[in-house]
Amino acid sequence: MEETPPPGCSKPHLEKLTLGITRILESSPGVTEVTIIEKPPAECHMISSWEQKNNCVLPEDVKNFYLMTNGFHMTWSVKLDEHTIPLGSMAINSISKLTQLTRRDGEEKGVEGNWKGR
Repeated sequence: MEETPPPGCSKPHLEKLTLGITRILESSPGVTEVTIIEKPPAECHMISSWEQKNNCVLPEDVKNFYLMTNGFHMTWSVKLDEHTIPLGSMAINSISKLTQLTRRDGEEKGVEGNWKGR
């Protein structure tokens, strides 16, 4: 696991991945200890293994994500008086912890991603 370098040195792919929220948090008053723990890239065989095990082909962008980093965990805290209080956490699981969501029998995908019975 690798921790992100200090502000101003962050890796461009992590900036994109977090949609720039690290810079926003780091520049917000009271926010402190913005930390990203990045995992090494997944290997191709790990992705293939997951697809075979789950009988599912992952979209190319998801595969590309895991080939870039096998998940990450970002946390941040706030300074309140003399205390530092953990406030937020954002994580994307590694490929080994990725869970396939399936539909229940007799359901079809409805408008705006909602599920409805037939």
